[in-house]
Amino acid sequence: MAEESLTSPAAQAPPRAASKLVIGLAAVAILALAFGVVWMQSAKYEPLTVGKVAPDFELPGLDEQSVRLSDFRGKVVFLNFWATWCKPCREEMPSMEVLYKNFERDGLVVLAVSIDRVTTKKDIPPFVKSMSLTFPVLVDSWGQTDKRYKLMGVPETYIIDQQGVLREKVIGPKDWTVLDNLNTITGLLKTGARSVQGAPPAT
Repeated sequence: MAEESLTSPAAQAPPRAASKLVIGLAAVAILALAFGVVWMQSAKYEPLTVGKVAPDFELPGLDEQSVRLSDFRGKVVFLNFWATWCKPCREEMPSMEVLYKNFERDGLVVLAVSIDRVTTKKDIPPFVKSMSLTFPVLVDSWGQTDKRYKLMGVPETYIIDQQGVLREKVIGPKDWTVLDNLNTITGLLKTGARSVQGAPPAT
């Protein structure tokens, strides 16, 4: 009996060690999984940066006609995200209209994408009419562009060059009648004009 009591703890030691090893491996696996999930989520919401190709999209306008961003390759695109309930957007819109009127003939395209959801979508036409806006307004009630552009809020503006590459990203409102705020736009338009002038005549 004495021998059995002495050998019994020793016999139980290996299972305890194995159990601790299993628990340790499980803890490491859980930590690795958690880290992987966090990393994937952070990569998913990595902001769109200057120098990358602007993600394409297709959205309806107020006339229900679909518009694709890629339709405007060869032109400079002023892509603005906004909403009817956004006060800074309302303050920014008049200067966007001035920008559009002054540079449309030079090849500037203004696209204003409303992120109003279904509940406030009805407010878009009255908003546009009250502001006397003439540039194209697109509607993204289902958030198609939210993930593609990693929107942080509104307003946000993306200046896209003739090749579809993002050249400037602006978070928050700007007065687009101030010359210092137009450097990227005017520079791209001048580059495009020089390219057209230097092109060989059509035969």
